[in-house]
Amino acid sequence: MTKAFIAALCLAAGVLAACSGGGPASQSNARATLRNPLDFPLYPGASLISAKSFTQVVHADTSSGYSAFSQGDGTYTGHEVIASSPAAFGALSAWLDRLNDAPPSGYTAEEPQNNPYEQSQAQRYGLDYATFIRKAGGHTHGVLVIVMDPRRVNQRFGAILGMFDKYKAMPAFLRGPLDNAAKERFGMTITQATQPDSPIGAALAALGDLEHKNARGIVVLDAQKQ
Repeated sequence: MTKAFIAALCLAAGVLAACSGGGPASQSNARATLRNPLDFPLYPGASLISAKSFTQVVHADTSSGYSAFSQGDGTYTGHEVIASSPAAFGALSAWLDRLNDAPPSGYTAEEPQNNPYEQSQAQRYGLDYATFIRKAGGHTHGVLVIVMDPRRVNQRFGAILGMFDKYKAMPAFLRGPLDNAAKERFGMTITQATQPDSPIGAALAALGDLEHKNARGIVVLDAQKQ
């Protein structure tokens, strides 16, 4: 994995419940009343698995094109929706490309000037993503859409999950060696994998909801700065 690709992943947006500094305060709807609070379309026939609200204090790098936290450092509120689909990952990725080319009404696609190789690397590991913005009531919302093949993401990055608890329990000055070991093994540090603005972080967080399903995953995050 190239340094540029790692940087793109670590600067993209997402919400990870186990992120350093504390996860977002979230509230899940009961299964019996589960509904999608967002008007961003899901892949046709996708099944809603989870819908959560969150409040997240973010230290964002605004140079990233892939960020739902594009307005910089601050407190963001929003929603995270996770759905599953029996469609192949390639079909979901093509669907996301079409949305990027022709966004839903009220949305604008962000098109950062990144090396196309970075996106192909992400797809190689079963992950694709795009960002959009929308205006509502005087506020700007950043929207991150991730499509993923949980099996392939877990195959590449799942083992890093087992290192999170040990990492969080360590004093900050002792985390370097564990970060270095993770980077050598997975191509990214644990710090990077737990960034609240990382699509890898969002994908890893969604694995728990998708691990018992023979399906692909869709994650949509909508955030606005307070």
